[in-house]
Amino acid sequence: MINIFKSELLKLKRSRFLEIVMIIPIFFVCTGISNFIRYKSTFMKHNPSIWDPIYEQSALMYGLFLLPLLVTIIMAILVHIEKTDNNLRRIVSLPIKKSHIYICKFLAGSLLIFINIVVFIVIVVICGNLLKPANSSMPLYVIYRPILAYFSLLPVMAIQYYLSMKFSNVFISIGIGTIFSIPSVLVGITKFWIVFPWCYAFKAISATHTSMPIPTGILMYIIGIVTTVIVTLKGIKELNNKDIL
Repeated sequence: MINIFKSELLKLKRSRFLEIVMIIPIFFVCTGISNFIRYKSTFMKHNPSIWDPIYEQSALMYGLFLLPLLVTIIMAILVHIEKTDNNLRRIVSLPIKKSHIYICKFLAGSLLIFINIVVFIVIVVICGNLLKPANSSMPLYVIYRPILAYFSLLPVMAIQYYLSMKFSNVFISIGIGTIFSIPSVLVGITKFWIVFPWCYAFKAISATHTSMPIPTGILMYIIGIVTTVIVTLKGIKELNNKDIL
């Protein structure tokens, strides 16, 4: 299984995925920083710390729209590349456990999302330290909230990966992911967001949700873990039965 995962990493290294994944967060952070600089007096009037507005302006659109859509696109294209010229069928025909193939490819896609989030954290930290006063210390949520957002995205990763493996047409999985990502803005302000995993990333990454009850946060991650396990097991079962591909 380790060798399979290494081969997946080599494929990523040869592709342009890493460059794209690392560039996207820079755009969103730069947008957030420009908003902060433009309305600095307004932000500082309500909060003397520059970290809150810098982080919130950067994380707002990043967590609300980009992350769910990024998961959708990465998982879809990652699988589509393998399905081109029936490469995935050839891999599955090898004397390798299909469950290992399914899991390793999922882990490769998950790693790309993690790299994206790490780049986001690094850029926010650098920009914040360049703009902050000498006596201002960086709050820890700048680091741990994006990491929590990553783990909250696991059910969406599992669902989008399953759909990408299930359907031969890449636009089906992308379309489904987009359809569920867009209404997350509205669902997120209702009490039903807890059963809608596409809302989880924004809830986890947003610094304005520190008042979320601990039981609610725990429930969110429990639902996410259970969903991830169920969808992954279903995907492995269907791959073993050749219902996928």
